[in-house]
Amino acid sequence: MYAKRIILLWMGCLFSAIVFAQGKPNEQKAAINSLQLYNEKKWKELLEYGKTSIAEGTDFPLLRMRMGYAAFALGKYSESLKQYENVYDNDKQNYTALYYAYLNNLYLNNITAARFYAGKMPEETRESEKIIKYKLSAINMEYSYKAPDLVSRGNAQFGRLGLNVQLGYRLELQQVAGFYNQIISEPKLTAVTNNNNINIAQKEYYAKLIFAASGKLSLIGGLHYIYTPFNNFKYNNFAGFGGVKYATPYVHLQGLVHVASIGDSAYNQFDAAITAYPLGNMKLYTITRASYGKNFILTQVAGVEILKNTWLEGNITAGQYIVLLDNDALYLFNDIDTKKFKAGGSMYIFLAKKVILTVNYNFEKKQRYRTTSTYFYQHSTTGGLIWNF
Repeated sequence: MYAKRIILLWMGCLFSAIVFAQGKPNEQKAAINSLQLYNEKKWKELLEYGKTSIAEGTDFPLLRMRMGYAAFALGKYSESLKQYENVYDNDKQNYTALYYAYLNNLYLNNITAARFYAGKMPEETRESEKIIKYKLSAINMEYSYKAPDLVSRGNAQFGRLGLNVQLGYRLELQQVAGFYNQIISEPKLTAVTNNNNINIAQKEYYAKLIFAASGKLSLIGGLHYIYTPFNNFKYNNFAGFGGVKYATPYVHLQGLVHVASIGDSAYNQFDAAITAYPLGNMKLYTITRASYGKNFILTQVAGVEILKNTWLEGNITAGQYIVLLDNDALYLFNDIDTKKFKAGGSMYIFLAKKVILTVNYNFEKKQRYRTTSTYFYQHSTTGGLIWNF
């Protein structure tokens, strides 16, 4: 595959060289100097030379393509994407730039954009890359055991099984079936029969559609249904959501609106999230998410590659809430106690090329239902597997 990439780049360079043979003197000089650095594989020098040339007003597709390849060779996928997107946006027939726009998005884990660019490729390129239009793209599963240190709150279990399906090059469907089990006791719930033994055996269904409107803009919509038995009460909780995501090479911006009915009460939530790749790759990333429903909630996530194919991630959630729709409404946090604080860590390990093991621990501080001074803590341990196809 790497040999083919070199061939594609040289074809683009040859075409551009013919065009620039009669170009401006500054462009000719930059083309010659950048070619020399390219042939000598001086990727850092080539990247810096290109940035300086552009800053001085010398800017042309061949230079940006060489800069893009230099950044790619250095593992700076965001920088490489920036250059190749610039070329492709101005020349839709440049299939070398198109190919690397696809590849860089793939390495930045932006599958939606990668699939969008894949749909623009010539059929022979898709065949050689084994890219197909419709497919089951991933299977994921998760199991969590939650242990509160309050006697009246029993240990809880949560599990889910998810399937991701590509419904074309621009449309993806994510579906999840899940459960949540816990037995609690709460004398203050006087309307609940047998309130010293409330058996919660919750069932869930989640679906999310992602449509790639362009290589940068995607539309998101979905629903989350949760059936919650509460002894003599039965709740049909429902949350619908929609929003947009705008992805630049280094920063992704997302906004969502949730409209829900939780425990027979209306609940609305607004989310804004910023995902950043400071190094231009997956070696370091941060996610900042702000949510507003009944209260303002701020979540900060930071991840770093600690070993080859191993990432360590930390998270912290500040703000008081009873109900919270988290991670594009995949998780609906809703119990009778008030959540005051949450923090934890995760580890992601590639067991094989397309198999990822996840391990997570979270610590939560909660305030007991209708009390002002009774606090307790909950410890959650979670494991999961993801198979990508």
